[in-house]
Amino acid sequence: MILNFVYPSSSDWTGGVIVLYELANACARRGHEVHFVHGPLTPHRVQRLDDLPPFRFENGVEHHLADALDDPGLPSGDVVLMGQAPGRLGLPVDLAQGFRMFREEIERDVYRAPFPKVCVASWLVDVGVRYGSPRQQLWYVPLGIDHRTFQANTTHDRRRYDVAMLCHTHREKGLEVGVEALATLRRRMTGFRAAVFGVVSPPGPLPEGVEFWPAPDHPTLANEIYNQSRVFVQPSFHEGFGYTAVEAMACGCALVTTDNGGSRDYAVPDQTALVVPPGDASGLATAAEQLLRDDGRRSRLAAAGSRLVRERFDWDNAAAVLERHLEAYVADPKRYQRAPADVLALEDAG
Repeated sequence: MILNFVYPSSSDWTGGVIVLYELANACARRGHEVHFVHGPLTPHRVQRLDDLPPFRFENGVEHHLADALDDPGLPSGDVVLMGQAPGRLGLPVDLAQGFRMFREEIERDVYRAPFPKVCVASWLVDVGVRYGSPRQQLWYVPLGIDHRTFQANTTHDRRRYDVAMLCHTHREKGLEVGVEALATLRRRMTGFRAAVFGVVSPPGPLPEGVEFWPAPDHPTLANEIYNQSRVFVQPSFHEGFGYTAVEAMACGCALVTTDNGGSRDYAVPDQTALVVPPGDASGLATAAEQLLRDDGRRSRLAAAGSRLVRERFDWDNAAAVLERHLEAYVADPKRYQRAPADVLALEDAG
């Protein structure tokens, strides 16, 4: 198949865009003709391909920098991963990566589009159904991570941080809840140390003993933060998937997370993680403290979590699942191009 991936790439490193990059790479490895269109022109789009964030594309991915998607120089394709692209680029497919992360009307338009949506987590299929989308248009494609970078290489007794946590200021990421949990742990545990990392600095002071790492690259994140932490805390209210939690698990962290939607694909309560309700700062602190004081339980959860992540989240497997859906779509487009059902109000899918 000829596959066109379209996104106005910026110089910033964001998880949502990396999903497209990785899927493009994996589809190229499976022998498809893959084009990545870095466009259309926006105030944040790169002006040249050299401005892209550091990422290793496969040789089989051909790049195009386009100011407009009706550019006649862009290739015709069988499928285009961008719902609003011109029909010449291929049958449309959208990517559903979250819920309550953007304005409601934006997310509604994605889920209610009359063509297939790739859902990056299984719970997003249910979100799409509640928006009225036919179930055959909602494809759950398990994502992958870079297992060459994110892997455990430090034993727990040699890790200098008790907890690691992402700093993200979007309201759904639960930063205030997470910081409150860290403050509680600091009061309860002598010598408590934590690492918080993110592209944007915390809006307020962090508790004593908590170190902030600004915008670490992936090797630094894997080796100096995840592999130096015993527990990873994910305090989100909603997560489309939750990349940092999965990366941390791959690096041997025991996971403490809220039940935020995306976590359901990897956080099996008391098997691969400890899970508390969203917004429960005290519960996050208590769960993390339990694991920090119980080496055996923490090691058991960390090992099981790392094993699950290695087995389930692989980009080549993701491309194989996506390929099966695309082949069926190309063979019978009308089956997958139906208008959504009328929905009076979206129930809480969280």
